[in-house]
Amino acid sequence: MTITRIGVSFLLVLLLTGVALAEAGCADSQGGSALAEAPSQSDASRIVIPAGQPIIVGISAPFTGTEAPGGTEDRDAAITGVMRWKAARGEQMKGHEIEIRAEDDGCTEDKITVQAAERLLDVPGLAGVIGPDCSAGAKAAIPLYAQAGVVAISGSATESDLTTTQPAGRFFFRTSYRSELQGMVGGEFVGGTLVLPTAYLIDDGESYGQDLIEAAQQAMEGYGVVVTRKSIRRGDVDFSKLAAEVAKADPGFVGFGGFNPEAVLLFRQLRDAGYRGPFGSGDAVASMSTFVEPVGADAAEGVYFVGCPLSLTDDFRAEFKKVHGGEPLASAFIPQYADAAVILLDAIAEVAEEQGDGSLVIDRLRLRDAVRETDRMDGMSGHLAFDEYGDRMSSATDLTERAIDLGLAACQVQNGELVTLFP
Repeated sequence: MTITRIGVSFLLVLLLTGVALAEAGCADSQGGSALAEAPSQSDASRIVIPAGQPIIVGISAPFTGTEAPGGTEDRDAAITGVMRWKAARGEQMKGHEIEIRAEDDGCTEDKITVQAAERLLDVPGLAGVIGPDCSAGAKAAIPLYAQAGVVAISGSATESDLTTTQPAGRFFFRTSYRSELQGMVGGEFVGGTLVLPTAYLIDDGESYGQDLIEAAQQAMEGYGVVVTRKSIRRGDVDFSKLAAEVAKADPGFVGFGGFNPEAVLLFRQLRDAGYRGPFGSGDAVASMSTFVEPVGADAAEGVYFVGCPLSLTDDFRAEFKKVHGGEPLASAFIPQYADAAVILLDAIAEVAEEQGDGSLVIDRLRLRDAVRETDRMDGMSGHLAFDEYGDRMSSATDLTERAIDLGLAACQVQNGELVTLFP
């Protein structure tokens, strides 16, 4: 297995922990269709892992481009989850090693996400995939995993309809919440807590941002907030005309649905234009390394986020540091990715059947059903249980309690740090 673009210390940690990582770039796929070309699969309804061959856990996340800092941390969170599972359950699963194959999925570049899926589906012994990382890419790749009968569990693809519009087999799950929930929480905060009369809500023209902003708008208007909608284009850098318009209108709040660096550039230009009111955004922007640090701690003071990093235990933080070489600063989804890895491995261990020749057979439908039947109260990101579509479930009726149950936190920049408002 070829290993590329990995730092020496990171590679050494992986070797010492028994986790092998193969990371490919964004080149065109060398393989063909998912099931027909996979040499380890003698039956399309089963995953067959020959004696002496490893169980492969795939990871689909961005390792290049503007989303690389968060994607790399999401990958390392999943690897840390695998490490912790092995520490508790043993280095091998029923006589087989567990290895990682990570592919750069381009985040919102749907063609790259599809190529990453094709490469993973061509890997012999692939048991399941952690990812894809971003909603736009996930939307394009989910049908490929469904056709191949491969479970995919994303810790960060939050676009609301990814689960409900997936193919009928429903092999896609997520340990993240839905974007409509963070939009509702943000809208209630602006309209019900801050009690602001007006808001400008701006999206980046892509599905994730539009989904988030539409939910926020609906919630705000329910409180009587007068909302003005605007849109920018991802990749643009000059928002001065829009910033001047906002500054002249002087709304009570400005909310942005999209990614960095657009959020950083928009925020700076809003301040340069004279807007001094509160600014907020969602999980794709809630980052110390890609928002607070580029903007500057003093300038970012008071900015609100919904979808913030959850607290990590000291032992997990130490183990993550062994893999990544530092503290997580870019991603809001570290616990969700660690949880996804544990859920997948638990399900594989439950349904995998040892054969007399030392091989391992995993029924694809049984594996999917084992994931769907997950019910864990000890997840790092909260209660983990899935509904019929693959979304996390909560029995809470109060909006804030439901958000907490589903791993959604709110925070504010205070003294240069992301300080949790809830939970």
